[in-house]
Amino acid sequence: MEYKTWIFQLILAASGKFLAEGEFCDFPSIENGKIASYYYSFKDHYFPMKEGEKLSYSCFPGYTTESGRQEARINCTTRGWVPAPKCFKTCSAPELLHGHYHTSQREFSLNEKLRYSCDDGYFTAGGNTTAVVLCGPQGWSLLPKCTRLQCSSLSPVEHGGVHPRKGSYDEGDVVQFVCSEGYTLKGAELVQCYSFGWYPEPPICEEVRNKCPPPPQPPNTKLLTHLRTFRHGDRLRLECDPPFQIRGAEEVQCKDGKWTSPPTCVGQLSETVRAVTKDGHHDIETIGYCLSPPAVKNGVIINTFGPPETSYQAGSFVEYRCLQFSMMKGHNQVHCLQGRWTEPPVCLEPCLVNEENAEHHNLEMKWRLEEDAYLLHGDIIEVVCKPGYVLPPSVKESQLLVQCNDGELKYPTCISKVLDPNENCGSPPSVENGNIMGSLTADYAQGSIVEYSCQEYHYLQGSRTVSCSRGHWTTPPVCIEPCTLSQAEMANNNLNLKWSFDNRPYFLHGEFVEFVCKAYYMSPPSSSLSDFRVQCQHGQLLYPRCIEMRRIVPNLPV
Repeated sequence: MEYKTWIFQLILAASGKFLAEGEFCDFPSIENGKIASYYYSFKDHYFPMKEGEKLSYSCFPGYTTESGRQEARINCTTRGWVPAPKCFKTCSAPELLHGHYHTSQREFSLNEKLRYSCDDGYFTAGGNTTAVVLCGPQGWSLLPKCTRLQCSSLSPVEHGGVHPRKGSYDEGDVVQFVCSEGYTLKGAELVQCYSFGWYPEPPICEEVRNKCPPPPQPPNTKLLTHLRTFRHGDRLRLECDPPFQIRGAEEVQCKDGKWTSPPTCVGQLSETVRAVTKDGHHDIETIGYCLSPPAVKNGVIINTFGPPETSYQAGSFVEYRCLQFSMMKGHNQVHCLQGRWTEPPVCLEPCLVNEENAEHHNLEMKWRLEEDAYLLHGDIIEVVCKPGYVLPPSVKESQLLVQCNDGELKYPTCISKVLDPNENCGSPPSVENGNIMGSLTADYAQGSIVEYSCQEYHYLQGSRTVSCSRGHWTTPPVCIEPCTLSQAEMANNNLNLKWSFDNRPYFLHGEFVEFVCKAYYMSPPSSSLSDFRVQCQHGQLLYPRCIEMRRIVPNLPV
């Protein structure tokens, strides 16, 4: 036994760890903290310490003990220093834009919590309006921050593109999809960034030859089909309304994105008409010819009967095509019926967009143009006032979205910015179903801006902000109520939803919902495909109606 004790003492002496009996605690190493300075000068005298002795330590500025204090005492035990001396970094509440804290405290110790909330339209890093963060050893568990929700950049569209193209999009942004020549959109043309992401799903560009537009329907005909989309190879049968008779093939077929020539429905005209002259009654032969078809501005006639003709038989038709960038309104064919042509289409002119025209109105393009460009009828371009100019109070900010209307762009005119600090505004106008973001005051200086938000599911129309201009507020927005999808109305009109993602209780003003007929029901002959794509208008949905499908029994030989 004495031999083993001697060996143990020898090992301790060789390792420099030979301690006096009852001495268990060596000089403590404290990261980001310290003990009294004399301990460092006389380390060998004071250490190791004996069981039961106490030692005070302090943390550097910006750090605290686990209990949140600047100083603490530790005890020497047989297991060493208890508790282990540690200094933890404190957490400072950062400046919070677009939000507020629920406490006036700004410095927090380890494991303390901080609650904060974001203003309307802004969200925490976790996507909520309120969050709680924890002060940990390395700082905040998640830095308090309020930002607008964003949607990721849209994936490239094969055979197409989007406008505008940005790296990221804020909630509420709308993008438009376009397809290259020879391709057509399958899906929604416009998608919007919501708090939950993009909706509806971005479309794809489908080759035109795989799909046909709605089939041609000459006057006095009706289509016998319940289809809503038409692909290469589809055949449709047409019938004439009584008492008209069919001329030509009774079917049309979708081939490479185009329909074969449809038949015509011709009235049963007698071979002769009776005219009364001074000499008595005479029979005059008539076959109901039409003269040259009407000319269409910005359009040309595609002659389907060989060389141009000066007259056309009853039942003949010609087809029109608009010039490049012009958009056709109406049917692309006219038919010769009883000596007269049916109503021709209209080719709506495009609009030339250049920066020189915009400068006459003190405007500039929001998105820089490489060169002069054309807009199709109905397309929209966004402009902004040049620096130093503002819109007059009587002009709505929405008028900076300029729409091409048959070759004409109606630009607003911006005026020079004049500030008068003596003309303040009172409380901003209230908006039905809307709220004013932030705190309110009784007096606002010239140029002050107030932002509005709408209640859930309500659509904000107009500018989201109003500004104080010469003692008056600019026009506030309108919060338009949503539409409620009624299952009872759908059942009464024999309808189903075309898309499963439309199965939701509310639709925003301006949104579309598409319907299809239930099994064994069809759309009335007088309806069109557009009747089944219904737009929510000021809380109202106009439901189309489907009728029971008639069973067509062929005439069988006896």
